[in-house]
Amino acid sequence: MAKDVTTVKILDSNYKIACPAEEAEAVKQAAVFLDEKLREIKEGSGLDEKKTAIITALNITNEYLKNLSNPQANSEDSPSVDSLTEEVKSQLKSLSL
Repeated sequence: MAKDVTTVKILDSNYKIACPAEEAEAVKQAAVFLDEKLREIKEGSGLDEKKTAIITALNITNEYLKNLSNPQANSEDSPSVDSLTEEVKSQLKSLSL
């Protein structure tokens, strides 16, 4: 499988990603999703980019693992990413005082 280079933009920075041509569109969609999530956290929290990236990665990983363990679960029965984000922000603020 030949690899092509796909350029994506995340938080105003361009990244060149090597991937098979048939996966290029999925990589672009993933980058758009990640950019949106990073911006949500960054704008809502005032955290620096490193902490923003860590909180975003934690939220996405949490949702992924919940879906792996119980793909049929109703999202209304579990804490939302937004509520988890708020909890993490609160904890970070208390640590920085």
